[in-house]
Amino acid sequence: MPRIAPLEPENAPEQSRQLMEQGEQAMGQMLNFFKQMAVSPASFQAYMNFEAALQGGALDQLTREAVYIGTSDYNGCTY
Repeated sequence: MPRIAPLEPENAPEQSRQLMEQGEQAMGQMLNFFKQMAVSPASFQAYMNFEAALQGGALDQLTREAVYIGTSDYNGCTY
């Protein structure tokens, strides 16, 4: 059971809905992570800004995803 209850887009604050849509377009699907981030529009916006900044980094997409999966597994998250 998640510590933060995920929100469906229709129940999320307006700013979060826009970010959820952007995330869904970028990932090709609505991730539960986005539904949980929607609880706090300010945190969600900060995450999306950080994610955008990483796009110009040295790690390729496959390596970044491997880090996300490894971190999620270490933290006991399901994906």
